Amino acid sequence: PSSHGTTVPIVTRTEWEIIDIGEEGELTLMDEGGNQKTDVNLPGVPENMAQEIRDAWNDGENQVSVTVQAAVGQEQVVAYKKDS
Repeated sequence: PSSHGTTVPIVTRTEWEIIDIGEEGELTLMDEGGNQKTDVNLPGVPENMAQEIRDAWNDGENQVSVTVQAAVGQEQVVAYKKDS
């Protein structure tokens, strides 16, 4: 019935610039305000995205930004782009 409540997760998406990528895939990120984040790793899904992000980062000519999606206590990189 419509009188029952439904729990809906709060989902946020934020853009971060990659500052560093560690050997094990741990990311050091910075937002537009200069705040740093170090508790997100390269994504495991889709399978090739982590390597694509590493390759873009290793080119070194452009900035690489990632989109981090957060919901129900979990954070995951869901997209990336090279900024020129």
